[in-house]
Amino acid sequence: MSETRKLQRIGSTLYVSIPKSWTNIMKLKKGDKVELIPQPDDSLCICSANIKERPREIILRIKDKTSMHSLKREIVAAYVDGFDIIKLKAEERIAEEQQENIRETVNHLFGLEIIEISGDAMTIQCLLKRTLEINKTIQRIYNVISSMFEETVFSLREKKPNLIPGLSRRMQDIRRLSLVTNRLLRSLLLFPTPENHVRLSLIDCVDYLQILHIISEIACNVNKISESVIALNKQDLPKQILEPLYQVSVTIKRSFNNSVQALLSKDIYLANQILDNMPASDLNLEELWKFFREADKSKISSLVLSHAYLLIDCLKRINHHSAEIAEIAIDRAEAANANGQNIETKNVPNQLCGQISFAKISDRSA
Repeated sequence: MSETRKLQRIGSTLYVSIPKSWTNIMKLKKGDKVELIPQPDDSLCICSANIKERPREIILRIKDKTSMHSLKREIVAAYVDGFDIIKLKAEERIAEEQQENIRETVNHLFGLEIIEISGDAMTIQCLLKRTLEINKTIQRIYNVISSMFEETVFSLREKKPNLIPGLSRRMQDIRRLSLVTNRLLRSLLLFPTPENHVRLSLIDCVDYLQILHIISEIACNVNKISESVIALNKQDLPKQILEPLYQVSVTIKRSFNNSVQALLSKDIYLANQILDNMPASDLNLEELWKFFREADKSKISSLVLSHAYLLIDCLKRINHHSAEIAEIAIDRAEAANANGQNIETKNVPNQLCGQISFAKISDRSA
């Protein structure tokens, strides 16, 4: 229940008394220190300086009929929700197969270690700190995806499928980075503290969770594109087919790169450019698909068409996801401006997207 107190004055200093009921709950006495923490809305939060945050603990019960997949999902969920200690307890004994499944799950998550094990119980501890620079983590995830996209597009044009198989392994790195970032953001929402609110507001958490989901979707689509490129590279495709695919892929990749740049730099102008040019990108994709459908059947097999369609569909999804990131970038930039942060934007030339012309397949030169 809130209380209203009057400000008092001693000399030139203003002060306010603290409710006795609260000091009793916090076990505070004369001479103890308290922290005054400014909040985003310019209010102050008073906390005891003597309180240390306790480890967050959860107990997961393992039954004989618990499947391996459900056990893995429960551990991952507890990890993502920000629990520091995860205790697993069985009704009688943890089966050897279950133990191996638990170890495999732990090994795929950043910062988790099994610290105690007995016949019917296991204790897992997260050694990660509860602080993380979100922008830097988003940048790391973006760098991995961007490099995957870059090398996939290069492999498409140069017909070098040997570059791609290693790219899919990077998906595991993206998943691990995404999970550890989800862990921080969800723990801030589930276990809010005044210090966390200063570092990252609740709306920040919501925005970043949405961004992580979008970027993960983009990573999945890039991975699917790499699989289609491997299949297409096995075919003897003429340049007249590869070049349009390459040009459109480069355009979509540029849009994705710029959307993340607009997000991290809070560049409203760049974000609006991406949104303004999205119809042209969609038109290029539609024209590209029309180009393939109207191609000479003897020159393009149904197998090639199916992989080309999958590739074009993935590019279209990435294009729309980039637009979603651009919209979030505008929202965050406007919120920053409203809070008095002077966000500067640069008027850069409009080179995000252009109309791509598609030559007829039959107009093939030697």
